[in-house]
Amino acid sequence: MHISLLNGVSGAIPLSHRGLAYGDGLFETLLADQHGPHFLGPHLDRLSAGTHRLGMAWSSAQRLALRGQLTALCAHLDAPHLIKVMLLRSNPGRGYDFDPLLQQTDVLVQCSPYHRPDWAAQGASVALSETHISVNSTLAGMKHLNRLDSVLARQSARRQGVDEVLMATDSGSIVEASSANLFFFRHGYWSTPPVDQAGVAGVIRQQLLTRFPDIQISALAVDELDQVDAAFLSNSLMGLVPIESLMARPLPRHADIHLFHSELAKTC
Repeated sequence: MHISLLNGVSGAIPLSHRGLAYGDGLFETLLADQHGPHFLGPHLDRLSAGTHRLGMAWSSAQRLALRGQLTALCAHLDAPHLIKVMLLRSNPGRGYDFDPLLQQTDVLVQCSPYHRPDWAAQGASVALSETHISVNSTLAGMKHLNRLDSVLARQSARRQGVDEVLMATDSGSIVEASSANLFFFRHGYWSTPPVDQAGVAGVIRQQLLTRFPDIQISALAVDELDQVDAAFLSNSLMGLVPIESLMARPLPRHADIHLFHSELAKTC
C-alpha cells in the first residue's frame, strides 16, 4: 500500500514550501504493521521535543490527531510498512525569516511497503565514511530534515562496497552510522557514542539506554576502532543489526545482542 497524505488528505507539498527550500522541519520513520506503529509514543515524543527546540507551532491537540491518523492507517496493513512523518514549517512570504504568529505546521505522512535488507539479517560490513559529520549542538539529537551528511556518507559506503559506514567528526570522534546509531563492546562493557554535539538520538538507542542501564554513553575515537570486540547498529526500521565486519576485521556476534532484541520485541 502506497499512501501520501498532506494534512490528512491526498496531496503533496507546494514547490515553494520552505520545508523543500530550507529543510525547515522534522521527520520520523516508523515501522508499522496491523498491530500499529512500533514505538509510536517515543517517536511522537521526539517530534514534540523537536518542534519545541525549533520553535514550530505544534499543539497537544495536533499530536493527538496525528496519533489517531497513524493508528487508523495501520488498521489496513497486512504486511510490514514504513511510515514517514514530516512536520514542515509553513509561513507566508519567502526568505529564511518567519513570523512566529503566522507560521503553521504542515503534516506530511507517507506509507509504503518495507522489506528489511538481506544484510541486516546476515550482519553488516562496516567501514569509515569519507564524509565527516557536522557538529552543531543546537541541532544535535534531532531528526531534522537537513541530512546531507548522511546522503554523502551513503555514497561513501557504495564506493567502499560495504553495507554501512561510521561517521566521525573532524576531530576523529565516532558519532553514528549513516542511518543508524552505534553500540560497541569494549573493555568488557557496552557503550554508545554521545549525540549531544552531532548525530541523532535514535528511538531504539533511547529504549536500550533506558532498559539496560549498564550500557554507557562513551566516546569512541577513530583510532580506537581496533579495540572494539563486538558491535551492532540500531534504527527504527531494521532494529538491531550485528556488525560482522568492521574496517575489514571480522567481529564475533555477541550473545547480548539477542538479549537486547528480545527485550525490545516485548513492547514494540
